[in-house]
Amino acid sequence: MSNRILILYAGKYGCTEKAAMQLQSRLDGAEVVNLRYAKVPELAAYDTVILGGSIYYGRIRKEMAVFTAKHKQELLKKRLGLFICAGMSGEKGEQELKQAYPEIIYNKALAKEVMGDEIYPDRISLLDKWVLRMVKGKGHKTGSGLSQDKLERFAFAMSAGE
Repeated sequence: MSNRILILYAGKYGCTEKAAMQLQSRLDGAEVVNLRYAKVPELAAYDTVILGGSIYYGRIRKEMAVFTAKHKQELLKKRLGLFICAGMSGEKGEQELKQAYPEIIYNKALAKEVMGDEIYPDRISLLDKWVLRMVKGKGHKTGSGLSQDKLERFAFAMSAGE
């Protein structure tokens, strides 16, 4: 029997979508759904669910927080993977990842990763540009980029044991 994989994500400016699409390309037959715009398919049809979200002001996107709260019990019956796209790395990034999802879901996940960040200046709001400038400094134009190594490792962990 094949492992049906669903990648659900919520992002604002494109980095999380890019990470979800790159994971999809590494996981045969995975379906990708953006929680901001699409209806969530029946989770019962999937063996593996990967959740991804972007972090803004220290919090995961509202759509992901609402989804995980609403579907917590069903998610606990799945093979789970969790990722975030965030500017923080190391210990701070790990802390953001841990805080992004309910503890019980975080603890059950087979793979957990901070994928990095990419910033597309033409897509972000003036307020977010201003905040980014305050946090990252004047000369900061783009994020550190998505980590191909982390994407690869995450996809491998999620496809192992199929």
